[in-house]
This record gives sequence, structure tokens and C-alpha cells, in this order.
Amino acid sequence: MDTYVIVDLETTGHSVKSGDELIEFAAVVVQGSEVIERYSTLIRPSRPIPPFITQLTTITDDDVADAPTFEEVIPEIWKRLDGRIFVAHNVTFDLNFLNECMEQAGYMRFEGRAIDTVELARILYPTLESHALEALSETFDLVHTDAHRALSDAEATAELFIRQVERLRALPVVTLKQLRRLSESWTSNVEPLLDDLIVEVGIRPEDETNYDIHRKIALRRLIDSHVEAVEREPFEPFLHRTIEETLPALFHQFEPRQSQFEMMRHVYKALDDEATLLVEAGTGTGKTLAYLIPSAHHALETKRPVVVSTHTIQLQEQLLNRDLPILQAIFPEVAFTLLKGRRNYIDLRKFEAVLEEKTDGLLTGMCKAMVLVWLTETETGDLEELSLPGAATQGPASFKRLIQADAASEFGRFDPWYSRDFFTRAVLRSKEADIIVTNHALLFSDLQHQAGILPTDTPLVLDEAHQVEEVASHHFGVTFDALQFDRVFKWFGYGADGKFHSRLLQLADLTSVSEETEAFSRDTDVALAGVDAELDDLLTALYSLGKKKEPRQTVRFEREGNAFQPIREVARRLESKLRTLRMSLRQMHRLLDEHKEHMTFKQRAVIADFKAFIGDVRELESVLFETMLARDDDSVSWVELNLANRKLTSVYTQPVEIGPLLHERLFNKRPTILTSATMTVSGRFGFIERRLGLDGEDVRRVVLPSPFDFKRQAKLFVPSDLPLINEVPLPQFVEQTADAIAKIANVTKGRMLVLFTSNELLRLTHEAVKDQLDEAYTLLAQGVSGGSRSRLTKQFKRIDQSILFGTASFWEGVDIPGEALTCLIIVRLPFAPPDQPVMQARGEKIEATGKSSFFELSLPQSVIRFKQGVGRLIRSKDDYGAIFVFDRRVETTRYGKQFLNSLPAVDRIEGPIETALAELELFLDDKAKTGLGNDR
Repeated sequence: MDTYVIVDLETTGHSVKSGDELIEFAAVVVQGSEVIERYSTLIRPSRPIPPFITQLTTITDDDVADAPTFEEVIPEIWKRLDGRIFVAHNVTFDLNFLNECMEQAGYMRFEGRAIDTVELARILYPTLESHALEALSETFDLVHTDAHRALSDAEATAELFIRQVERLRALPVVTLKQLRRLSESWTSNVEPLLDDLIVEVGIRPEDETNYDIHRKIALRRLIDSHVEAVEREPFEPFLHRTIEETLPALFHQFEPRQSQFEMMRHVYKALDDEATLLVEAGTGTGKTLAYLIPSAHHALETKRPVVVSTHTIQLQEQLLNRDLPILQAIFPEVAFTLLKGRRNYIDLRKFEAVLEEKTDGLLTGMCKAMVLVWLTETETGDLEELSLPGAATQGPASFKRLIQADAASEFGRFDPWYSRDFFTRAVLRSKEADIIVTNHALLFSDLQHQAGILPTDTPLVLDEAHQVEEVASHHFGVTFDALQFDRVFKWFGYGADGKFHSRLLQLADLTSVSEETEAFSRDTDVALAGVDAELDDLLTALYSLGKKKEPRQTVRFEREGNAFQPIREVARRLESKLRTLRMSLRQMHRLLDEHKEHMTFKQRAVIADFKAFIGDVRELESVLFETMLARDDDSVSWVELNLANRKLTSVYTQPVEIGPLLHERLFNKRPTILTSATMTVSGRFGFIERRLGLDGEDVRRVVLPSPFDFKRQAKLFVPSDLPLINEVPLPQFVEQTADAIAKIANVTKGRMLVLFTSNELLRLTHEAVKDQLDEAYTLLAQGVSGGSRSRLTKQFKRIDQSILFGTASFWEGVDIPGEALTCLIIVRLPFAPPDQPVMQARGEKIEATGKSSFFELSLPQSVIRFKQGVGRLIRSKDDYGAIFVFDRRVETTRYGKQFLNSLPAVDRIEGPIETALAELELFLDDKAKTGLGNDR
């Protein structure tokens, strides 16, 4: 029986060559599933331990003062390593560091087998977001009481490794055999372990029962969980019973919210009357359940599904994981399904083809293994469930792109995976579902392309409805970018390894069209070179539109304007070259397609992928025409230039007004509930009705206030002595803004979110604040600190005395309840940049009717954005905090009152910053004394 030694090291740094040394060594010896030995020792280094290492590990110079040197413990270390298999969490670091220390001390290196539990964790738990030891310990409840100490880390890693071997043993044999074939490309030497497990498991009849095994790939066997329908009672008595009995049983310390129940009644009535309803539900209303419960009741009652659309895929999944299980507890018989765009799902035919390719690097080999394990678990085939490494999800030939589904390359009943296709299953499930959960992107893409994926005549709920205009404009528009060419042609093989091109030529040789093949290959190379040259000329012409020195700039253009004529000429030439290429490709496809009756499935698959490639070329022609050549007075076009990388140039065309399209294709055809926490301006829906094409229509309107007590929980400060950005030079504005932020931070002890409207102003202010605050504060800044919005938010919640600087996406969708966020600062009112092309074009259209674009468009849009920003602060009945608005226009201008009038009733203090600071201290002291927030 193999014996494994699980090792963990604590070191003074990452590089032995730079003088770093070991300060602690631990080994846990495992046989089978039992720990048979433990060993750990502190090690005295030759120089002091760096402070940040002491902070991380808690090991001090005093701790190691009487410890043995590394040379003294080498015999004990070798006694544990000799003849055993070396296991560590990130084995490359631990083993290399230890071996370099051994060599430096004159001993030989450990050259035995090594296994990395990080790599195994990625493969065996492919849906986990983090594979760090602390995160895995929390997920699997491993004993890990002293993180970053060698013995505790080694103990946790040993327990994890035992669990990983058990996970391997539980996999179907067919999957183990596939993993064995792939394992030769991994870092870990697990081939003997997999061989032993395959022999041990043998032929297991239950594999066929538990899994759907097809073409040597095991899928999770899906079980029908159909529940018999029950006769529905009328909605009003049902709602009373739900309020009085069902919800109190589901929620600990349930507190009825009148606004939530009122919303349920309005939603149900609108669905029953097939009416359009606008409902603004303030923060804390519980609007998700307030529309789900009446929607489910109505769907079960009428046998007619309700489509629920959220703004993002993340919100869609949040609804699926958090709210729909509650809905199912109320309605056991309700059937709901999640539906995303086709490219979110795996194409099993493509994956099988990729799996069979023999040349695997470390990344590809690991990704294939992750997918094989994931397929034994997933019910949906949704690639978003997978935590693929970043490099596997980016680029023209990324692993994710190679296996994602697309409409162009499917070939129906000829596909041996057809009956198991995940996207087809999702669409079929949606036909049987009562609640279909989707996102705005798929909804409007489906409407635009009339794809028929979603039902078009059933009731619709649009959540986060304030986002509808922008999302719909994007999806009814067209985007051309140079990277599209890279993605398409590199996948085909031009300028890359030619993998698909080679497969195509091999297939042509096998089907007796070899003479045509040579001509096709020559013509294709010429056509591709022609496209490449014209694309280069087009990018050069587009760059001539740039007037500034900034590396990134947006330039609106008029297609018929004189400055654009040279660009049109180059675009026409590029369109001609693309058409020539497509005709050459189509001719070759036709020749191959004529022979497909005698082809194998794999050969047919090559033809299907070839057809998809031709479709991609046709799509390039289409977007080129729509963005640069078609005349359309109802749209606006602009180019976004990146002077650092011309391939990042993009051209956009969008309709100026989306309202008429939405009215014609959406609201005119189905009852629709539009809801959000921010839809009104000064209590009125006029703005959103105009923008979405609902003005003049028979719509119902409801405003439901937040159940939170803003007068008790919050206070609004408007400092009167801070300058406006146009009153002083920018450096002075930044200096005074940073000074105010630092002073407020010293009162609140961080716990602050600062919202900006400009990336540049955020960066400058962040630098200035950093210079004023001591090291006790942690500053996190979007676009500066690195990491996604989600990562920055998690860090902010976790770190005491932190300050988070955000722009753009941080104005909404960020949820930080509790004491982590006690202060919100809005540096400037969130007006859209005046040179933004779509806003310009919309403003011009409004001005042409004799109205003010500022009052009709810019101001109400900014008010809604402002409400979203303020909504970040109070997220529960126990939250409290201060809102600072540094832009005193809210007090000094006539239009500024609209911002304040759109907020819940809250006490407001206007005066010098020093007065505000004194009042802030009193407010926070009062909240501390009254205990608000203490139970959070």
C-alpha cells in the first residue's frame, strides 16, 4: 500500500535564491484513509523574520530563538520523505523550496512522486469558486484551527487528500479511465493511484444505474421530480393563509411587511386583468417574492407560464438559488426553470471531439478533466457553473469557446448527443415550466432575432426595469470590433496552428475532392490575406477620427459626413473581400456536403463546424454593413478607439429611441409587470414611461415605500464649503475632496463606500486620500487595487477600517448589509457625460421637438442613478449610517431639489464640513448607545 507524506512549510519568503529560509516544517503521514504519524518543528533562520511573515504566521523571532537550524532537522525530514509520495497544497512551491534548501545544505533533492491537492481540488470540485486551503476547509468542514501554521495546514491538507481519494473512488469507472488518460499532462503524479482505483473498482453495475453513460462519457442521470397539481384556491384567501401560516413557518422571526403584501395584490390583479403594471418597491420591500408568489399562483391557475427576466445572469442565479426554493416550499407543485442563451451551455459533441485530441498541455488537460467530473454532477450543462482557470475562458481559441454550444454548428438528429443536448433540454423544460427565469440580454436578443426560444405571448415580469432601455438598446444595436476577426480566423487556423483548416483538408482528401482542395486552400489563403490587409486599412482610417491624445477615446460619426467618406470606401473594400472569402468557403462546403451521406459522425461534425465558420464570416459582413455602410436616420454610430492596441477598436450602432420598438414587439403583445427600487423621479413614472414607449398607454402605477425607518436609521449631510469641480483647478478639487474623505473616515473608522462618476477622478482622489490616512486603514479602489467588483466587495466586508472607492457598476447591485458599511459618500451627482454619443443623439431628438433635453433626459436619468447609489447604504432594518453628498448643487439649484425629493424622508444637515463631522459623531454615538446594529 502506498504511503503519502503531506507536507507544509512556513518560510520567510518565496525565493531561496534571494535568501529566504524555512521557519517551520510539518509532515502528516497517511496510509489508506488513516493518519499514521505527525511531525512538526520550528526552524531557526539565519536572519530576522520579516514583520509581514510574523503577521501572517504568528511565528516571532523569540519563537524560533531556541529552535534547531535547518541542517539539524534534515535527517528527521528525510526520515519522513524517503520512499513516500510527497503531497502538498501547491506542491510546486513546497517541493521546489524544500529541494533548493536541501541542495544549499549539501543534501540530495527529493525526486519521488508528488501530488498537488490544489490541482486535484480543481479537477474533483470543478464548481467551487476558490481552491485555497482556507476556503476548502470551510466548504468541507476540515479541522483547520490555525491557518498559516505548518502542522494545522498539513493536517487540513491530509484530511482533504483522503477526501479527494474517496471522491475519485466514487466516480464512474468510465470517468476514471478518461482521467487516467489525461493525467499524464498534469503536475501531479497520480497515474499509479488511478490505476489502482480502476482495478479496485472493477466493473460496477451501479454506474449504469446512477449515470447516463454514452460514448465513454458519464453524465448525471436526471430524475423526473414531477409533483401532482392541486386545485388552486382563490388568490385572496390563499394570500391570507400565506401571510398568517406559511411564511411565518418558513422564516425565523418573520415580520410581516405591508408593502410586500400590497405589491402581491397589485401584481396578481395586473396578471389577472392582462394589464401593464409599473411598480416601484423601495429597498426592503421584498419585491422578488412579491412578484414570484402571485406569478406562480396565476401560472398554476391558468396553466400559462410567466417569464421572469432579471438584469444579469448573476441576479438570475441568485433568484434561482435563494428565492425559488422558498417559492417551491409554498407551491410544491410549481415547475420552474432557468434559461440562458445557447452559448452558456456545453456542446457535448464539441467536447467529445476536444476530449479525443491527443496533444494536451497542462491547462487543457486539467480543463478536460474538470469537465468530465462536472458532467457527472450537473443537471443543467451551464458552463457558468464551472470555475475554469481564467486563461481557459479568454482568447479566440479558449477552451471554453471550443466547447460552448452555438446554433450554426448543430446538426440535429445526426448528432449522437442530440437527445442529451443541455440547451435543447433547457428549452423543452421551459415549455413545461410555470416560471421561466431568464435575463434581459436573452430576452431582447430573442426578440431581436425572433429566435422563438422564449414564449412571446405569456405574462412577463421585468425586474430591475430601470435597466431595460440600455439593455434593449444594446441588443437592438450592432457592434463591430477587430477582435471578432481575430477570434474567427485564429479558430479557423489563419495565423495560428491551422488545426481546423488541416482537419478540413484531410476530410476533403478522404472524400475524393482533393483536386478542388488545392485550389480551395490557395483561394482561401489569398482571400484571408486580402481581408487582413483591408482590415488593417480600415483600422488606420478609423484612427484618423481621433482628435485627442488620450489613449482611449469615443468619437461619434455621421455616416454621410465628409470626414467619414474615406472610411466608407475602405469598409466597402473589406466587405467585398469578406464576400469573396465566403463564396470560396461556401463552394468548398457544398462539395463536402454532397458526400456526407457516406461520412462518419466525426466527419459530419467537421462539416457542421465548417458551416458555423461560414456563418461567422457572414456575421462579420453583416455587422460591417450595419455599422458603417447602411443608412439609418433612426440610429447613432460611434467608434471607441484604443491608441495602445488598434485591435481593441470597436464601432457601435444603436437605435436612438428604443420605446417604439419595445411597444411594438413587447408591451403590445403581452401583460407586463415592470418593477425596480428606482423608477420614479419625484414620485412620478413619467420619465420611464416616455423612455420605454409606454406614455399615452393604459398602464397601472404603484409606488410602495421602503419599510425601513430612514429618519431613524440614516442622516444626510451636504457640506457647504466644498467646491464644485468647475469652480477650482482639478488638483485643488481633488485635494479638498480627499481631505474631507479622510476626516470623515477618521470618525467612522473606515467602513465607507465612496462613489465617483469618473475613473480619473477616482484614481487621483484615491492617491490623495492614501497620503493622508495612516496604515490602519485599507483603501480598495476599482480599477486601481485589481480584482472584480465581487472580489473588492468581499475584501471590503472582510477587512476592518476599509474604504472602498467605486464608479460605474458600484452605484447599484452592491449589497453590503451590516456594520461593514456605515458611511456612503457621493462625490458628484451622476450625470451622464455630455459627449456620450447615445445621450447626445437622444438629446438632439428631444431638442428638435422644442423640449429641454436636460429636464427630459439628463436630469431624470441622473436622479434614478442617484437613488440607486443612496440605496447601497440601508439594506436591512438594523442598518444605520450617514450619507454625504459633496455636490452642493442638490441644495443650491432649482433642479437639485428633485434629487432630494426622490429619497425617503431623512433628516438633512447642510453646513461646513466641520459642523457635519461634529453632527456625524453625535449620530454614530447615539446609534451605538441605542444598540441599533448590534445584533447584525
